[in-house]
Amino acid sequence: MDQTQTQIALNVVVWNSMAYLPVFFETLETQTLPLRITAIDNASSDGSGSWVASNYPHVGMLRNMRNYGFARAHNQAILLALASWQESDLSHRYILVCNLDIEFEVGCIQKLFEYMEAHPEVDGCTPKLLRAHLQYSDIDNKMTIRTNVLDATGLSLSRALRAFDRGAGEEDRGQYDLSPEVFGCTGALAMYRASSVQRASRDQQFFDEDLFAYKEDVDVAWRMRHLGMRFAYVPGAKAWHHRRAPAQNKPNWFQAWNRRRSKPAFVNYLSTRNHWWVLAKNLTGKEFAHGFFWFVPYEVAKVIGSLISWSALRGYAASLAGLPKAWRKRKILMKDLAEPYCNLSVWFTSGR
Repeated sequence: MDQTQTQIALNVVVWNSMAYLPVFFETLETQTLPLRITAIDNASSDGSGSWVASNYPHVGMLRNMRNYGFARAHNQAILLALASWQESDLSHRYILVCNLDIEFEVGCIQKLFEYMEAHPEVDGCTPKLLRAHLQYSDIDNKMTIRTNVLDATGLSLSRALRAFDRGAGEEDRGQYDLSPEVFGCTGALAMYRASSVQRASRDQQFFDEDLFAYKEDVDVAWRMRHLGMRFAYVPGAKAWHHRRAPAQNKPNWFQAWNRRRSKPAFVNYLSTRNHWWVLAKNLTGKEFAHGFFWFVPYEVAKVIGSLISWSALRGYAASLAGLPKAWRKRKILMKDLAEPYCNLSVWFTSGR
């Protein structure tokens, strides 16, 4: 297959992922479109990278000497895809950002592709993600339990400037199927137009590598929104996501605080740190004013709650240390601001 003619580059980061690899590739093989697949192994210690290379030799492999995180690994694969398409029309080429804990329904990727081809005004789209979990009968035997509970139907922002996965935890009754436009794409599975990726990238980084992992999808969505770009939810395209720390749809403040306490320490650290860096880079004065009376009490409550969480305190300290760099990035991003606030204010509507 001539990879330069393949319109979709599917990129996936491998890091100690053996629990999910076999089923991921089994469901990927049910997809009907040709794909340029690149796996980036972030120094796995469980043989994940070697398993992919042995069982799927057609998959392009990039092996890192250490774990560079979600953002840098995906940027590496994105640059490879863009380089292979130098002579191509990037408005009809697509980057599919994917987690390894995804299981595809037959035709999922084709439906995303067809939507993007039919809607040239859309810069990225996300499918209906439902929740799945592994059930073990013994240590060597496991099966996937696929549920009808929504994991995400796109990203939303509350007035308190808290990002959440729309519909998370709700039984799927088609309640979001008639609301196709979303604030942004959920990073677990998202298709971006390559020309939009190129336009939104800064210093050859689509995802901000300083974030390492977590909140990078929110950062990208906010940046692209400020550039006048649009995102859609495609309910006909379905996949299941093994989310290790299930999100909640518009949780109240106590639920959000309690969920933060239950996160692994390193995840809590990254989430706390990256939240402030994303705000420092992207939040405009008018957006801040719009959410002031929700944002300030919520953040004060978070700071008080962090007094009993060492990982959160470390996250706040790291965010303060990195604010000067985030602010320098902000100055560059604000020069490119294209979308007037009145067009974005609809995404800052929930009091929660």
